[in-house]
Amino acid sequence: MADASLTPVEALMPAMVLLGVGGASALASKFLKLSPIVGYLAAGILIGPHVFGLIEESGTTHLLAELGVVFLLFDIGMHISVREMRESGRDMVGLAPAHMILSAVPFTIIVGLFGLPWPAAIAIGISLALSSTAVVSRIIDDRNLNTCPLGKSAIHVLVFQDIVAIFLLIFASSLGDEGGNLAWTMARAAGFAIIAFGAAILAGRYLMSPVLRLLASTRNQEAFTAATLFLVLGAAAATYSLGLSLTLGAFLAGLTVSGTAFRHQVQTETGPFRGLLLSFFFMSVGLMLDVPALLANLPLVIAIAAGILLTKTVLGAVAGLINGWSKAGTTQLSFLLAQGSEFTLVVLSLLMATSNIVPPFFETMIVAGVALSLAIAPVWADLGMRLSRKIVAMKTNDAPAPANDTPAAEGPVVVFGMTDIGRLAVDALRENNIKFLAIDNDPDRFVSASADGYYVLFGNAANMNFFSAITGKNACAVVVGAPNYAVAKSVNPTVRQQYPDILRFVSLQSQEEREQFNALGFRSWLSRTTPPGVEMVADLLQQMDVEDDKIAEWLKTISERYHIEDRSEEVVQIVEEEAAVAA
Repeated sequence: MADASLTPVEALMPAMVLLGVGGASALASKFLKLSPIVGYLAAGILIGPHVFGLIEESGTTHLLAELGVVFLLFDIGMHISVREMRESGRDMVGLAPAHMILSAVPFTIIVGLFGLPWPAAIAIGISLALSSTAVVSRIIDDRNLNTCPLGKSAIHVLVFQDIVAIFLLIFASSLGDEGGNLAWTMARAAGFAIIAFGAAILAGRYLMSPVLRLLASTRNQEAFTAATLFLVLGAAAATYSLGLSLTLGAFLAGLTVSGTAFRHQVQTETGPFRGLLLSFFFMSVGLMLDVPALLANLPLVIAIAAGILLTKTVLGAVAGLINGWSKAGTTQLSFLLAQGSEFTLVVLSLLMATSNIVPPFFETMIVAGVALSLAIAPVWADLGMRLSRKIVAMKTNDAPAPANDTPAAEGPVVVFGMTDIGRLAVDALRENNIKFLAIDNDPDRFVSASADGYYVLFGNAANMNFFSAITGKNACAVVVGAPNYAVAKSVNPTVRQQYPDILRFVSLQSQEEREQFNALGFRSWLSRTTPPGVEMVADLLQQMDVEDDKIAEWLKTISERYHIEDRSEEVVQIVEEEAAVAA
């Protein structure tokens, strides 16, 4: 119940201050090219009692902060699906656990040596081993790494870490009551997590999908939004009433939505609430920081941030190498995942609220160190990318000739030009277990693709001697990712003579170009949807005898990765219409 002694303006003031300052800090962070998380933490420090004193911790600020974490966990739940976990394969059982364990062990030992009880040390150590879903996802999106091997493996690691984080939150919130029995606390947390996961998956399959379908059929936007918010807050309240946390309920609610066809619509509806309330959480963390202690121990904060980045980079590289990653790929991946996580801030807040076993000075130093690592994360990721590309460039001249590595009977698809369209074709071929060879003669594209985890040969596929040597004269199709009509026309007579049955695919931007390539015998396509080239790749898969339902499933996956509306039916229809016209 609200405090009757407060006027309406006084009751609203904390929210008004957080709204105004949060908006300003978001703009400032974008201008300064910093992580918004860092901007919100800095804003919380500035408006807190140690600087300008515009706001104090109160029931209102705590509620708004907790709602931010609630919506964060709901969003994370929506990004986890059984299909995604099944398709992630080796990453979920090899790379991700290795990355987590190798980082968590030293962090836990170090925290324990500072005198904290071992249960709390385990919680904080594991949280420090996590990477920032918000920061890494933004870097992957900004650099168009969503579909490349590097980006997909990074996402798989984040999904694994998000699942671990749910167990961690249950564990941390249990320490206040069960801190004396570590084994029982961990078993209890694991049991709750397993039961909750199973219940959420069943609810999503048999309950949530029909309900959301019914709501969507009403075509009432307000009703859909209201139902979505009710789902988040109702699930959070339900788990809290059972003695668990608000955040667990929100995560389970997201999990029930993740397997439905309405996931993207729900994400659209809740996105603004998540971003706004999450900013309140980070600002509330800034409010709690002891600024004088922070300034007096700035070298320690820098040392903590450096320790997090260096430890996770080195051990992340070890995890990549033991899981078969190349030196270039594991370099970029380890730098990308090296920063701290927003979950460390959540875990510290839970430990302070439930058991009060973390000294305020320790919390201030860890929060500040994690925040600094988040601020450095984009620059650190850039450094990793440059190092990985240097590694590739140094080995370019030593790349092995694959003439004897690809048996003639296999008949690979040759993808020439690792542009965005070329990469899209390679991703589709790999996911459908179709043999392929990727080739590029552009040094920058070659180095970039190799550093991003693709196996690419350096050479010119328009050189027919080179082409014959690497394919064993038995290529079944060619995808031209970097079309050049003059080159295609010059080699066309030789191609038709030596490879009369080979299929050639190209995606173009104009009808004039398309007519020119059609005249050369290409299966050419105009890009009508996002991402460019998706129609061409769908046709490629169809010509490689991939079943229509698998093509539709791949198209849905592409929609999810690019955060766009599912248009798989439209693309399939376009391909069928074009095929009918060609026939």
